[in-house]
Amino acid sequence: RASLDEDHCGLAGPKRRILEFLAVRGLGGSARAPILCLDGPPGIGKTSLGQSVANALGRKFHRIALGGVRDEAELRGHRRTYVASGPGAIIQALQSVGVNNPVVLIDEIDKAISNAQFNPQAVLLEILDPEQNAGFRDHYLNIPFDLSNVLFICTSNDVSLLSRPLLDRLEVLELAGYTAEEKVDILMRHLLPKQRRLHGFTADTAGGG
Repeated sequence: RASLDEDHCGLAGPKRRILEFLAVRGLGGSARAPILCLDGPPGIGKTSLGQSVANALGRKFHRIALGGVRDEAELRGHRRTYVASGPGAIIQALQSVGVNNPVVLIDEIDKAISNAQFNPQAVLLEILDPEQNAGFRDHYLNIPFDLSNVLFICTSNDVSLLSRPLLDRLEVLELAGYTAEEKVDILMRHLLPKQRRLHGFTADTAGGG
């Protein structure tokens, strides 16, 4: 709770549900729990909420951006018969953090574009569904890989763009805009100190000005 409150102002409802979700996982009763999806407009703190969850759990964090993804091979990898083939974004994320139980934020899940030829949302369903992801098969590795230890969190701007089977696996937490008081709090606690650091403006320089 302290980690979430320190990094984010307001959002009492979503933070309370995240804490309940983590408490259930801590008791070992979340094997078939839905995946949290933070839905709201850009710039409201969805990505940083995922980072705060990782900090609270003491896990490593990795973000996968899905903007413009239209080929499922970007998620599942290319077969070794292709030139310059390699593993997909999920396996690359685990390689990057070096552990098999990070918090992985799948950012803008609604931006994965499905059409008559490609259906990346079907691959996302396999990745996120606890019934299936223990045997996820990346085309490059070509062996089953257990993703059940990964804590996936999704974000979206418009959940109406998601397929019904994928949406059924998600628990959507709607994040509304901030109040005027919360915006002032964010300015004083986060934005202003950050700008001071970026410009080398400290208490000493202020006193000497």
